Amino acid sequence: MKVLLVQPPYNDDIRKVLGATAFPVGLLYLSAYLEREGFSVDIVDCPAEGLDVEEVVKMASGYDAVGITVTTPAAPYAYEIARRVKEKGVFVFLGGPHPTFMDGEALRESHADAVVRGEGELTTADLLDHVDGWEDPDMSDVPGISYLDERGKLIRNDDRRPIEDLDSLPLPAYDKIDISLYAPDPDEPYAPVITSRGCPFQCAFCASSRLLGREWRARSADHVVREIEYLVEEKGVERIEFVDDVFAITVSRVEEIGEKLRKEGIDVPWDCGTRANLMTPEMAKALQEYGCRYVYVGAESASDETLRKINKQITTGDVYACRKVAARYGLGVLFSFILGFPWEDRDDIKRTIRFAIDLKPDYAQFTVCTPYPGTPLYDLAERKGLIETKDWSKYTTLHPVMRTLYLSRKELKKLLRKAYVRFYLDDLRFLKIAKDSGFRIGKNVLRSTVSALFHYVRDWLL
Repeated sequence: MKVLLVQPPYNDDIRKVLGATAFPVGLLYLSAYLEREGFSVDIVDCPAEGLDVEEVVKMASGYDAVGITVTTPAAPYAYEIARRVKEKGVFVFLGGPHPTFMDGEALRESHADAVVRGEGELTTADLLDHVDGWEDPDMSDVPGISYLDERGKLIRNDDRRPIEDLDSLPLPAYDKIDISLYAPDPDEPYAPVITSRGCPFQCAFCASSRLLGREWRARSADHVVREIEYLVEEKGVERIEFVDDVFAITVSRVEEIGEKLRKEGIDVPWDCGTRANLMTPEMAKALQEYGCRYVYVGAESASDETLRKINKQITTGDVYACRKVAARYGLGVLFSFILGFPWEDRDDIKRTIRFAIDLKPDYAQFTVCTPYPGTPLYDLAERKGLIETKDWSKYTTLHPVMRTLYLSRKELKKLLRKAYVRFYLDDLRFLKIAKDSGFRIGKNVLRSTVSALFHYVRDWLL
């Protein structure tokens, strides 16, 4: 059975800033697993390869089944591909976060045969086994899928249990893509590595714990290091980014992987994410000792009350302490901030911008609060009538899609621009970034800052 896995095109605002697109890590895992189970699999990544809907539809006609991964901003494009491929008589299935939580909408608008909810490997293989060679397959006993019956009624089979032993999965099929397409800096090829799945935390704006479960499941250090060794020695990767929901969750975990890398003679710099309240001196020391350069930390807000409402389980004091400890051990920090929670007014957002400046991180990422399906935030925004568009292509975190109780979407857009201008012009921080980060990254930061400044001044004049 020939299977095509598709990352659909979408409006990637982050790519415009950084000059790179995200790895299709989920499809790489899925491809490797399906091939081990006997399927023939190809991957097409539209954003990375510059392909449009028409080109994908033409390619799909040569396959028995087409699977499309769907994030929220990619949904309109994914639905169009699915409809047009389905017209060719190909079996079509959708997966990813958006159809997991919006399965009824996804099936009706895309005309797809099935939605694979949550973790994809076992469910997809089971589903394809059921449809292989069958003109009208019975999918009723496939856990983890949704589909429409002959009357158009949504059938949602029981959830599939998460994979307990992640080492049982093959390494991602990196041979299916051109890694050079994903590097912001062509002189430093990089790759993302996932060492665990599941998130024990339940932030109100994030669906991860519902998508992959609340139980934190880790790959063994040996398994992780084997993947990194392959990437470095076979693919020429010079930097690793650990993209777990929370990589640095315990000091012992960091030390175990670090020691294995050292034992194998793998000396490659890496970045990772952690939480502000987990950045103890012991954690910072372990991160620095084993090669970490930057940590990504969600600071989110200057208000302890907001942090409580979004169930972040940290305080602003934790964020200040995190910055202090990271600086002491020479770790770079990127703090992320979310502007425009439903209860916020202009002064609340200004305090968060001031908070970001006072922290003096190496980088700051500002986004507008975006109510993604599957999150408690989405449910709250729906109840309050704050969501003003269901044009999913706008759900990029840089385009306001909901108002707050006190601010319009237009006002939120202006405040987002103000945040970037205020932060990166403070002490001419963007010039230091341009100098320290190399020409390509520095050029993009400079361009984004100038663009934000232009729009900010234009808005002020008007």
